[in-house]
Amino acid sequence: MTGDDETRRALCTFETEGLEGAPAGGEGEAFVDDDGVSVGGARVAFLDVDTFTDEQRVLTLGLHPSGRLRLSMLARRHATFARALADARDAARVRGLLAHGLGNPEPFDGALIEPGPARDARLLVWPTHVAVVPAGGDPFQIPLGSVDEVRFVEGTWEVVLVAKAGTFHFGRLALRTDAFARTIRAARASMLERCARVSGTRHFSDGRAVPATVLGSDFERLIVSFSAPERLDGARDIVKRAGREGCALGLVELLDPDDEGLAAKEELPVNTAAFLLASIRGLVVLELLSGPSAATYVFQLPFDDVARDLAGIHFRRRALALTGAEVQGPAGRPYRLALRRLEPLKRLRAATAARVIHDERWREGLLKAL
Repeated sequence: MTGDDETRRALCTFETEGLEGAPAGGEGEAFVDDDGVSVGGARVAFLDVDTFTDEQRVLTLGLHPSGRLRLSMLARRHATFARALADARDAARVRGLLAHGLGNPEPFDGALIEPGPARDARLLVWPTHVAVVPAGGDPFQIPLGSVDEVRFVEGTWEVVLVAKAGTFHFGRLALRTDAFARTIRAARASMLERCARVSGTRHFSDGRAVPATVLGSDFERLIVSFSAPERLDGARDIVKRAGREGCALGLVELLDPDDEGLAAKEELPVNTAAFLLASIRGLVVLELLSGPSAATYVFQLPFDDVARDLAGIHFRRRALALTGAEVQGPAGRPYRLALRRLEPLKRLRAATAARVIHDERWREGLLKAL
């Protein structure tokens, strides 16, 4: 048994409330895995654990929509087991709220100072975004493509991220304050360099839609270079219907990449896709020009709201594409937390007017949707 396994196990007394099929209580060995905690025939999944408290040496897990599991009498194992349980729950909910990335992040222990109230937080820096896991709150992500400035405030020893979604102050990082700021700046600089290298301009950042009016004469060049040959005619048709003034282009590093995809005319970085957003008759069309074999989406939301919310979920398509039947079945279970608590995803799904599959009837389907 490894040290990590040891911290995830403890003899305890347990009580359940409202857990279907579970005993009312008893004694046994509690075991934490990556997805939940089991004890004495009772099992709860972390995606359903909306609250976790440690009070008077009793660990209480509050479940959605109702129910509780209480663990007590952990003796000397209380602190280590509680930390292992909390860490595993946080990691599962980072994944469940689509705030995870590819590979391993650089972790920091600090605090989210603003927006308040100030509270301790686990801060995870990926090459694409910063995931914030505030104590007592839901994890969320700040895409680096939406960050305009990274500041250090000497008087309060805070690191400030100025982003499209707001301004975020982080503190209580102690000796790692400078390292936190440097890690974010380095990740953001690398991301901007990748976007500049493939686009030939400094206008792009990960997930940000750049208006055609800003790109000027580069717009047509980039439509061609960003598009897979199979998508170019369709993209031009969308641009024709929207007019250049209603269009924007972007690059996004996909965090749920497909094993295979459509290659752009000019090679893009690994796991990167190009996208077109277009406003047509009060609707917003999303077309992935290259990368995954995704459908064309039509949203009934203002253009800026669609752009913001797509960046807010880092263009993750699988949760967006779930049908009503899939939501209720096995395919929807990994996304059940995001489907009920991730506001950008909820808004986009509610506003999806059409999802048009790329096949021989694509143009007909898009015309019908518009």
